[in-house]
Amino acid sequence: MEMQTLPVTFDHPRLRLLGRMDREQRVPALDWTGSGLEVQLRGTDIWAELEAPALSPIMWMVVLADGCPITRFPVEPGIRFYPLLLGMEAEKTRTVTLLKETQCMPDQPEATVRLHSIRFRGELEELPLQNLKIEFIGDSLTSGEGTLAARGNEEWITPWFSSVANYSNVACQELNAERRVLSQSGWGVCWGWDHNESSTMAAGYDRIVGVLKGPEAEARGCGKAYDFSAWVPDIICVRLLTNDCGGMNIQHSFEADQDKVVQGSLAFLRRIRSFNPSSRIVWILPSTDCHPELGRKAVLLAAKEGMQNVYFCTLPDYGPEDMGARSHPNAAFNRRAGHLLAGYLRTIL
Repeated sequence: MEMQTLPVTFDHPRLRLLGRMDREQRVPALDWTGSGLEVQLRGTDIWAELEAPALSPIMWMVVLADGCPITRFPVEPGIRFYPLLLGMEAEKTRTVTLLKETQCMPDQPEATVRLHSIRFRGELEELPLQNLKIEFIGDSLTSGEGTLAARGNEEWITPWFSSVANYSNVACQELNAERRVLSQSGWGVCWGWDHNESSTMAAGYDRIVGVLKGPEAEARGCGKAYDFSAWVPDIICVRLLTNDCGGMNIQHSFEADQDKVVQGSLAFLRRIRSFNPSSRIVWILPSTDCHPELGRKAVLLAAKEGMQNVYFCTLPDYGPEDMGARSHPNAAFNRRAGHLLAGYLRTIL
């Protein structure tokens, strides 16, 4: 069986590129968590040619075979091939998925992973169809921060992030849905964890990668207007307001700021709807210590204005037994949360 090398392009019918990225780039750049590539391989071996243009932070990737994670690795600086699957049975067909585990890094916008080509023994077959498209907009809980670390760990480092062990991936696997993730640790709707009003997921929603600025990010198309018609989500899940609440706690400004948060959330719902007229929008409310009533009020106001197909839902609070690193929920909690979310989404479809 001969080895074949195939450049990764956006228009190849047997390559499924995952996540928001600039389709005019010669080499796709994987910026958002959960972005990557999927193929249907009948063969024995497959590699991916990846590039990390920055020395740090280290970006991590994960490989799945038929949805099951089988290997995880950091991308070294420079360009090289990485084995994804080796020594498989030649006549068996399997879906091979390569995903970026690490979120965008606004303080280091040069950090990304470029996907040059794949090399394989065998044949690429037609990819199986998926039932749904679901977009997730969130913060560290959706970036999978701390998911893979031991309880009590306080390191803020990239190995502990995971897009695969995250609730969003669990829900999409149960629903046979293609996922796109826009998430950033510490960011919110009106401000971030430190009440910084530039740390808002709402402002850059209409850009390809709105959280990344600077010449390196602009060169790979991050600041370009996003074409919402190219990938129309059936459902958009928003899981924000935890950091808005944190910012209010730091400033001791809940009484002064609570209406700003409600109105900011309402404005974001309108903005999402303006770009996605047919999508169902679900606000996943923050935990009970982060004023979920503010998000609930914004959704009810949107519905009162006449917005259709807008909902809110709750997931269980996570306690000490559910923790990974830096007081973030671990993989086991994310599995439970993803299962519960999938059950809820079935009820509104």
